[in-house]
Amino acid sequence: MQPHPVSESISKKNSHRHSLVKMIKLLIAGFLIAGLIILAAQDLAPNMSYANLFAYLFWGLAVLAVSLVGVSVIYLTIYQWILRKGGTDTAWFWFSSEPKGLMALRESLRRD
Repeated sequence: MQPHPVSESISKKNSHRHSLVKMIKLLIAGFLIAGLIILAAQDLAPNMSYANLFAYLFWGLAVLAVSLVGVSVIYLTIYQWILRKGGTDTAWFWFSSEPKGLMALRESLRRD
């Protein structure tokens, strides 16, 4: 039985609406957290204007985001290299040997 086209279009509209609502909630939460940080920073630096504090907060978060993306790219590149060089799993890079039984399993697969 195929779904009714109208009910399918309604469910698609609802899924977009839900993602929009989640995005709005996320933005509001972000602004509230930024406001709390600004209030705390105003106590630490009372002679600095709110505009400067917002600018420092924005640039700090931007540097943090760029750093996290850079570290992620570096780690993913290393993991890809490990897999291309024949690594079983990227987590085994940190251990001195293969998992127990893997060598016997490879030998049995080579014989077959």
